[in-house]
Amino acid sequence: MRMRALKACCAALLLGLSAQAGFEGITCLDWSPAGDKLLLASQGALYLGEAPTARGAYRLPPDKAWVTWGRFGPEGDWYLYATPVEDGYALWKGFFDDRDPEELFHSPSPIHQPTVSADGRWVAFVGEEDGQTDLFLLDLESGELTRLTRTPFEEACPDFSPDGGTLAFVGLWAPEGGSWDLFLIDLETGAIQQLTEDQFFDWYPRFSPDGEWIAFESNRSGLSDIYVIRRDGSDLTPFTYDGWRDAFPAWSPDGEEIAYAQRKPSGWVILAEGAY
Repeated sequence: MRMRALKACCAALLLGLSAQAGFEGITCLDWSPAGDKLLLASQGALYLGEAPTARGAYRLPPDKAWVTWGRFGPEGDWYLYATPVEDGYALWKGFFDDRDPEELFHSPSPIHQPTVSADGRWVAFVGEEDGQTDLFLLDLESGELTRLTRTPFEEACPDFSPDGGTLAFVGLWAPEGGSWDLFLIDLETGAIQQLTEDQFFDWYPRFSPDGEWIAFESNRSGLSDIYVIRRDGSDLTPFTYDGWRDAFPAWSPDGEEIAYAQRKPSGWVILAEGAY
């Protein structure tokens, strides 16, 4: 595919209105594999709404646990999330019917920002070991847990490539703070490639369905906007530039649109714009 001129085909829903009370802090957004639903997290709860604007969003289980991150399963018939529990953290498979959530993994250490591979076998997440924040890979078939990074710095926001062979993530890889940059890690070799290296704050990378592009949030314009970059680090291109905070990009399954959250004085808005 080739990136063409970005054409807005926007539709918006103000999530801060009384009809959508409580949506005053979105922390993630995901587009269903079937293309008809959006999953989002707001104020510690997960919601499901109609794509592309989250119209009619309603709360999903769990009802009491604090959840800031969710992802659709590969077929869209379940969703992945993590919660703190009495003796640590648990990774869960939630369902869109009356079935109870299924616990997939239990850890005495934190589990944050989980994401699942396209074949449903692997889960990557941000965890802690020896007081250090790193990326971990869980094999759901065997239960084997692998530590992917061992750095003195921090990593966040993992996202699988469509073929499952690569993770995009952001890292704070500077001895004295610095900025969050965009990286790729080859899951077979462990080789890490840095895609951005500057003073800006890059966050929330998401692979396009064809695996050729990565959408992410960055403040390189002076505000927070959505950008796209090829997976080889070339063709860094602004996707939004509108004077508002734009965050949490999510590709449509056909790669034709990117949904994202936009913060306005009256509340959060969900927009979708043409990408190719």
